[in-house]
Amino acid sequence: MRLKNLFAVVAPIALLLPLAAHADWPKGEREKYMAQCTEAATPQIGAAAAKAHCACGADSIKSYPAKDIQSLMDNTASDALKQKALTQISSCKADNKAKK
Repeated sequence: MRLKNLFAVVAPIALLLPLAAHADWPKGEREKYMAQCTEAATPQIGAAAAKAHCACGADSIKSYPAKDIQSLMDNTASDALKQKALTQISSCKADNKAKK
């Protein structure tokens, strides 16, 4: 009987651990990413399309662990992580119509 009670308390906590590992962007890093991304993309696709494209890219990797996002922003990420992020972000198609 004691084991059932212990399991009832521990099981929900154990199930929530993966959610804690995949949090949101570290504080201030999303804004830094958006600034760098839009600055680089604006000359090619225009400001409005660059903002939309970069926001999509930021949203596509926000489920990564905070330490992975931080290493990507610090340019210390492994090649495998960089490639994984680029593949994820590439699903965001930029609108190459008229630059504005």
